[in-house]
Formats: sequence, structure tokens, C-alpha cells
Amino acid sequence: MNREQIFTGVKNVLGQVLDLEPEPIRWEDRIIEDLGADSLDLLDLVFHLEQHFQIKIKPGEIERRARERLGGIELEVDGVYTSEALEGLRTAMPEIPPEELREGVGSAELPRLFRAETFVNMVAIMLYEQKGITSTGFKVHPDLES
Repeated sequence: MNREQIFTGVKNVLGQVLDLEPEPIRWEDRIIEDLGADSLDLLDLVFHLEQHFQIKIKPGEIERRARERLGGIELEVDGVYTSEALEGLRTAMPEIPPEELREGVGSAELPRLFRAETFVNMVAIMLYEQKGITSTGFKVHPDLES
């Protein structure tokens, strides 16, 4: 399965969960701001992605990977990401423009930055890991062969 096929699956799930036509959904669409999701929709989205792709997306997966990449350092101070944490998130989530992962952003704001591509990348990583291939980030370019 390649990234385009994963994107098609993600679009279909987004359409189902958010009651939208999937075709106009773009890679860069923000799940909350552009597509109108709320926090309950995000939970539903993860559940349906797990079912559709037969994967398991653990709660806090993005932060866990950023923490691993940074050697287990503290990610937040008083609810705000540290500079090191923001750098790790920028590396792990290159689909989010760096200016959006700015000083002062906290974990409560992170879901507002998620793009359709964020979920494509998460699904791709989970599929890779099912094949025994590990990665510390979410950006994956090669095809996944079924």
C-alpha cells in the first residue's frame, strides 16, 4: 500500500466520520479548522482508522515518539511545549508549517494543527511497524508493499 492509497483510505474515513464528501479533502486540510471536526470526532476518527487499516494507534502516540526522539526529556513546562519538544514535533510532523509549532504552543493546542496528512503519516508508520520496520517519526515516503 502506498501513500496515495493510504490517503484515499484516510479521506474515506474522514468523510464517514465527519459526514463529508471525501473527494475534496486535501492533504493539507486541518482536521478541526478546515474539516470541522471536534474532539469527539478525533476519537471516532482514530477508532475508524484502526478498523479500516487494521492497526492500533495508541493515545499520545505523537508525543511519545517526540519524547523518544529527544531522549526522554520533559516535553512541557506548565502546559507549554519546551523549545526542544517543539523541535522534535517539527521533525516528526513536517506536514505542519513550522510557524504553527511556535513558542507557547501546548499539548491542548496540538490537535488543532493536525492535517489529513498527519493521519496518513501515522497510518503509514503503524503499517510499517506491523511489518517489523521501525521509525521514530511520522513522515514516510516509500511505498508499503502488501
